[in-house]
Amino acid sequence: MPEEKPERRHQDEKGGEGTQEKWRRDPISGVVFGLMLAVLGVTLFLAAQDQISWDDWWKYFIIGLGVIFLIEVLIRYTRPAYRRPMFGRLVAGLILICVGVAFLVGIGSWWPLILVAVGLAILFYILLGRR
Repeated sequence: MPEEKPERRHQDEKGGEGTQEKWRRDPISGVVFGLMLAVLGVTLFLAAQDQISWDDWWKYFIIGLGVIFLIEVLIRYTRPAYRRPMFGRLVAGLILICVGVAFLVGIGSWWPLILVAVGLAILFYILLGRR
């Protein structure tokens, strides 16, 4: 039986293209994933230290995710080498922040902020798309 080439074996073990190669081509994705894990760890740590309630940790986490999404959008917008369509990520970030804040302070009066966030995201998309 013929021996496989080493690079082929390495590629198969990784399930196709290696994770390190993907993150080398687009390091922003790796940074975003790392930030997500860090935010999860921080929120769980704060809950374990009784700095935030165990009932509320997920609210802070989704606010953190929303902020990370917005940071990613800004970085990708300012770095042409890593630019790609990010409208969905922008809308998701705004919605996550609004939902998290709404649950923290009481959704009864804050839920319309979600509509405001979606409306602003659409406006930004239209205005930035015309450049």
